[in-house]
Amino acid sequence: MLPRLTTNHLALLATLAETGTVGAAARRLGLTQSAASHRLREAERRAGAALVVRRANGVRLTDEGERLASFGTRFLSELARIEQDIDAGRGRTVVRLGQATYNRYHWLPPFLDHARTVAPDLDIDLYGGATQRPLASLLEGAVDVSTVYTRPRPSRRFKWRRLGPDPLVAVMAPDHPLAGADHVTSEMLSDARLYLYPFADEPGFEWEALLGPTTAPFRNLSVMPTPEAVVDLLRAGFGVSFFSRWAIQPELAAGALVARPIGDRGISLDWWAVTRADDDATSPAARLVACFLSWVESPGRGFATLGFDAS
Repeated sequence: MLPRLTTNHLALLATLAETGTVGAAARRLGLTQSAASHRLREAERRAGAALVVRRANGVRLTDEGERLASFGTRFLSELARIEQDIDAGRGRTVVRLGQATYNRYHWLPPFLDHARTVAPDLDIDLYGGATQRPLASLLEGAVDVSTVYTRPRPSRRFKWRRLGPDPLVAVMAPDHPLAGADHVTSEMLSDARLYLYPFADEPGFEWEALLGPTTAPFRNLSVMPTPEAVVDLLRAGFGVSFFSRWAIQPELAAGALVARPIGDRGISLDWWAVTRADDDATSPAARLVACFLSWVESPGRGFATLGFDAS
């Protein structure tokens, strides 16, 4: 008997489990929100059960929806690995890339141009499912390289190659009351509407570990399912959040948002290219990391075009 649900339904449910909203899932899958809503209703009709509980700020998967989303994540990862093996058998060198935390890829076209120049036989495939599970996706084989914005934790399972530092900044609309400050502190944010988002389930530190103990409590704190949802709220002037400067560089360049240092000395984290520890120096993963390193070290290219301090 053939199943009633398709890979499209499974992909939507797996993405909903990560994003928590139909709109964010639609953007990640390249769909309109109405198309994603239609696909969800169709999945529920075919399954004969409610798969989500609709709420004012998004959706929560039911037990049945969670089971299907979990299966979909495993199934789609395995299918991608099989396709990669088939491609490799035809003489193509496929390498799968994931990015932690942010579903923002304005850096990707210039990087792919560089990679085609220095490693023309590499076929780079982007995997969006690694956003909230960058290290687990490596261990599962869903990706070969994850770019991660973090402070690394020593582990025998992974190799970490530093790409460059990037400030963590407070972000707001240009007309926000704090936009005129030289920098922001926890005291200044205590009465502001503050939006946070999952930094990433891995490596697993919390915002307080980054920012230090607050000297004043945050009284108006809202946790949103994705960074992209926070960007929309900030653009509308609804509050303040924290971002890697690179992640909101398009909005900064357009003047839609402004960024201020956190504290008088600022805070900076590093971007890293992470691979499995057992990948050897000639593996596709190692060659992709070499592409990253040559890109970020190129004067006037790489991170220099994205607001990074590539020192």
